[in-house]
Order: sequence, then structure tokens, then C-alpha cells
Amino acid sequence: MGLIKEKFKKTMQIESDWSVGSYKWKAPKGYLDEYVKYLKKRKILGTLCRSCGKIYVPPREFCPRCFEKIDQKVFVSDHGRLVAYLVSPPLRKGKVIIAGMDVVAAGILKEGEQIILGMVRFEGASSVLTLPLINVKPEDVRIGMRVKAVWAEETKGALSDLVGVEPAEDVKF
Repeated sequence: MGLIKEKFKKTMQIESDWSVGSYKWKAPKGYLDEYVKYLKKRKILGTLCRSCGKIYVPPREFCPRCFEKIDQKVFVSDHGRLVAYLVSPPLRKGKVIIAGMDVVAAGILKEGEQIILGMVRFEGASSVLTLPLINVKPEDVRIGMRVKAVWAEETKGALSDLVGVEPAEDVKF
């Protein structure tokens, strides 16, 4: 990791519009019900491929590595490391539409604020999960930093129970 920090002292920036609402992820009907049920209990459920040993979060029906059917469920830690991240340009009214709503005009996010999306590998998982990185300034974010799950104050059994992740430098792995 040292060589990367030495070679790339400044984060690369690419200007563009960001259509967050255009991303979709498909799963068989009812397949994520158990995953969501455990989010309500503040636990992260994954699936273990018995053939290659990879653990996937969120759960998957088939292993993308060896194409075996996966049926074993396991829990992973709610602490992990940041594998990659993306920082949005400063938000402007009419530029960020989430779920068909202009989040700046609706007052959900402030004009000029930046969104940080982190690709997180929770301890015990082989895959990464993309979540908002909160309670940190973009200039303080680093690849490999320790993070911990941020849960909704009142969990309801929904994907939104896992609000995002935040720095967890005090965590020892």
C-alpha cells in the first residue's frame, strides 16, 4: 500500500453527471428476505460457497467464481475495510436524482455537500458491498481504512437498516 500512496498523492477526479437512481441489482424473489430480516437484528448475513470457500454479502444463489449452488448461510462482522471509494462532485439542485426525487430540492441533502460511496469488504466476507461512507470528510478517506457499520436508530427489517459505514480506527482486526 505504501507504493500506491507515494505514487498517487492526489485522488483522481473526473467530472460528470451522476445518476444514482439508475443502478439496479436483481435477485430471485424472496431471496433477500432472510438477509433483510437479520439487518433488523443488526447482523450481516452472507452465503458460503462450500466448493471454493468464498463468502458473499449480500447472499448469492450461485458462486460467481466456481458456479456452484450456494445454500450455506454465515454471518460476517459489521467491521471491515474500505477497498475503493467514489466522491461525488458538490451537489447541485437538479443534478442528483435518487428514487425519482431531486434530493437537494427536497432538502434531504444540502447544496454543495458531497456524497462518498465506499466499496467495503466486511471482515469474513470475500465480496464487497457498496455503501455510503458517512461522518468523514472526503480528504480524510483512504483505501484500506477501517470502517464499521452504521445502523438506523430504529431498524425496521429493510435494506435501509444498514445506513452506511463510518471510520472505525479504534477497531483492532
